[in-house]
Amino acid sequence: MLITISTPHLSDADKQLLISASEQPAANIWVIFNGDGVYAPALEAAFFQTLPNLEDNESMLNFAFVSNDAIARGVNMPKHIKAVSNSEFATISAKHKHWIPLS
Repeated sequence: MLITISTPHLSDADKQLLISASEQPAANIWVIFNGDGVYAPALEAAFFQTLPNLEDNESMLNFAFVSNDAIARGVNMPKHIKAVSNSEFATISAKHKHWIPLS
C-alpha cells in the first residue's frame, strides 16, 4: 500500500490511519511526503514521534519524501526519512495497487 501525504497538517482520521498502518505486521507500506506534505514531519513532529520506533527504522512503514519538493520549499527533512527522486517515486508508485492520498 502507498500512502501519500501532500498536506502539511494531518487530520485526526489521517493520524489514525497512519497508526493503524504502522501496526500491520509484515506489510509493505510506503508513506511518501510530497508537495506541501514535506512540511508535515516538522509541523506534526509530536505525532510522528508517537509512531513505533520510526527513528530506529523498525516501523512497519517505509517513510520517504520527494527530494525536489523539499528543495523547492527549503525544507530540511529528518535524516531518518529517505529522500527519493521523482523517478523513484514513480517506481514505488507503480509497485502498489492500493493508494491512499492524504491531502
